[in-house]
Amino acid sequence: MNKTEKHIAVVGGTFDPIHGGHLRLGQGALGALHLDEVWFMPSGSNNYRSLTGLRAEKYHREAMVRLAIEGQDKFRFSDWECAQPGSTYTSKTFAQLNATFPEVVWYYVVGADTLNSLKYWEEPELICNSVILLVAGRQEQVSSDSLQQTAGALRERYGADIRFIPWNDYPISSTKVRRDHGTGSLEPGLVPPEVLDYMKRHHLYRPLQELSDRELLERAGAGPLEYECYERLTTLLTPRRVKHCLGVMHMAMLLADAYRNVPLEKARLAGLLHDCGRTENNAHNALAHAPAGARMAKQLFGVSDEEILSAIRWHTTGRPGMTELEKIVYVADYIEPFRSHMVNLDKARRIAYTDLNHAVSFMAENTFRYLESREEDIDPVTLEVMEYYKVQKEFL
Repeated sequence: MNKTEKHIAVVGGTFDPIHGGHLRLGQGALGALHLDEVWFMPSGSNNYRSLTGLRAEKYHREAMVRLAIEGQDKFRFSDWECAQPGSTYTSKTFAQLNATFPEVVWYYVVGADTLNSLKYWEEPELICNSVILLVAGRQEQVSSDSLQQTAGALRERYGADIRFIPWNDYPISSTKVRRDHGTGSLEPGLVPPEVLDYMKRHHLYRPLQELSDRELLERAGAGPLEYECYERLTTLLTPRRVKHCLGVMHMAMLLADAYRNVPLEKARLAGLLHDCGRTENNAHNALAHAPAGARMAKQLFGVSDEEILSAIRWHTTGRPGMTELEKIVYVADYIEPFRSHMVNLDKARRIAYTDLNHAVSFMAENTFRYLESREEDIDPVTLEVMEYYKVQKEFL
């Protein structure tokens, strides 16, 4: 190895959650080569699968990785992929890493099964030309004809540098951890104790529908302010409306976590309080409760952040030129996980994770058609929003 170079291996994956097998991959890479560091890099896969609670949000997955590798020499946490909005691809990640850190020789640690499927990934030739592939396989796998044929084909077709590192099979998967944790049958020692404690404290891998209000707040990492606001909401709103507020809180955090331009704390509070104006006087007034809610959030709940107050003010109709927090709360109100009867709900949820402007436009159009079909009054602002974001979508 050239002493002027740094040699860094990346262990990637969703880490949903991180478990002992992932840590052993990192240790196997360190044991096989004189590496400077091993980066554990959670993937930036979108949060759509976190909607029901059975998968963990990006910020939870990141927190668990940090806990798992804390204090371990040469292990580092990287948010390189999670910091990117939307879905990420290994080929793009390593192209960017090479451009940003030209002094680093990059290694990518994969299992034998991943090597077999690599040709189906996005731009496999770019991956093979960007990194050295470290394949962790049992001796019988490494020497098998099929695995050697796969490695030979990748070397011949893409010029791949493939090296095998010793690996004793570790019969565990994140799927098994999620399933067994959900049923209370998780075998001790399969995940680091700090990670298991985190999973329990935040009620991960349990359906949101089964969680109590308190558990929903704990899952969201709520602090004293949110608990105080929740207690006050229970005196003002019906239990069904409070549950809706908690659903919007969860959804707003998911969207903020996906796009990474809005602090989770702001999304959490704005989502929780968005319907605080739906008191008995405004319970059935679809338009008046939003501005009333903004006033109440300031006067009764003590919110002074103008971005949060504005998100509450415009969550029903939206407005042209919304801030990202306003868009998030507007969209979250439409697609929160406890909703079941909104128009084109599943499609709206999928769009929300790919393009926030498109989601706003799509939801405004559906709201317009719904109100029109019922011959109900349509706020002029809804029409303005529909046209404004339609133009934005076409322009982009």
